[in-house]
Amino acid sequence: MSIAIDPKAGTHFVGKIFVKPHACDRAVEHFGIDRAAAPMFVMDILRKSSLVSEHVIDEDGKPARMFAYQRTVLIVHPTESTVFTLYPQHKANAVIRNPIEKLIQRVIKSAERNEVREVKRINVNMAELAVERANLGLRLAKTDSNRVIADLNDKISEIDGRIAQLKRDLIDAQREKTNLMKSIAAYV
Repeated sequence: MSIAIDPKAGTHFVGKIFVKPHACDRAVEHFGIDRAAAPMFVMDILRKSSLVSEHVIDEDGKPARMFAYQRTVLIVHPTESTVFTLYPQHKANAVIRNPIEKLIQRVIKSAERNEVREVKRINVNMAELAVERANLGLRLAKTDSNRVIADLNDKISEIDGRIAQLKRDLIDAQREKTNLMKSIAAYV
């Protein structure tokens, strides 16, 4: 449901809905629905839909309302719960599509820059910790003092814990971008 477009999305139709035969025919034609199941299919989509416009015209030029749900447009009687027709809508008009595509491209580039920056920061931190760990390992190999050995082992364990956390942070940074890209897929 699209709250940005219609805050009452999914709540417009709670009672009886009438589906015209033309709408059933379009459900069969466009969505491969069995003719007997078409009215329920149309009603189900309409109950989940968002209002796009209260004032459009149908194919015959008569006033109607337009609802949409998951790239399906439904043309409905202006005052009654009667579905005239429905059809898939996969392409948007350039007036709508162009600014949205530009916004999506900016979001993608920003997410990729953020990921690169975060991955580099984490890799630098891990490399610095690896150098520090190696120096501690060298000191550990040179010493004979039990107290110094215990102290160095504690520091190495602490560094190992920090490196493990950085590896988790690296996965989280990559996962954050992946989740954003999944959301963008809804608009492609």
